[in-house]
Amino acid sequence: MIALVGLALREPGLRAGLAPRGPAAYSLSIGVATGAAAAGLLWLVRRYPALEQLERWQRKMVSGWSITDAMAVAVFSGLAEEALIRALLQPIIGLFPAALLFAVLHLVPDRRLWLWPVLALLLGLALGQAFSMGGYPAAAAAHLLINALAFMRLRGHREDARD
Repeated sequence: MIALVGLALREPGLRAGLAPRGPAAYSLSIGVATGAAAAGLLWLVRRYPALEQLERWQRKMVSGWSITDAMAVAVFSGLAEEALIRALLQPIIGLFPAALLFAVLHLVPDRRLWLWPVLALLLGLALGQAFSMGGYPAAAAAHLLINALAFMRLRGHREDARD
C-alpha cells in the first residue's frame, strides 16, 4: 500500500511507475529469464552447507502452509516488494542502495542464516537490473518466479520427508 501511495504521489504517477519499459511481452520475457536464471543458480549451489542450513530453516517456516498459502505469499510478497523497492525507491536512490535495502529486509536474527541477506543482495541486484531493462512487470515476474519455485522446492522436501 505504501508503494502504491508513494507512486501515486510521485511524478509521473502510479500507472507510469508500474508500466513496462517497452512492449509488455519484452518486459515479461526479461522477468521470466531473470527469474529462471536466478532459480537455476540457486539450485546449482543448493548443496553449499550454509544454503542447506537456510533451506532447513525455511522448510520449518513453511511447514504448515498449503500450496495455496505458499503461492499467495509468493505472489503478494513479490508484487509488493517490487512495487516498493524497485518501482518506488530504485529510481530515487539507485540500483545498489535499493538492492542493499532489499537485503536488509531479509535479515534474520539467527547468525547462522547469514547467507539469506547475502543472497537477497545478489538477487536484489538482478531484480533491479531486470527493472532497469523492462520496468516493474519484469522485476515482478522474476520475483514471482523465484518465490514460486523456491516454495515448490521447499514444499517438495517437506512431502518427501513424510514418505
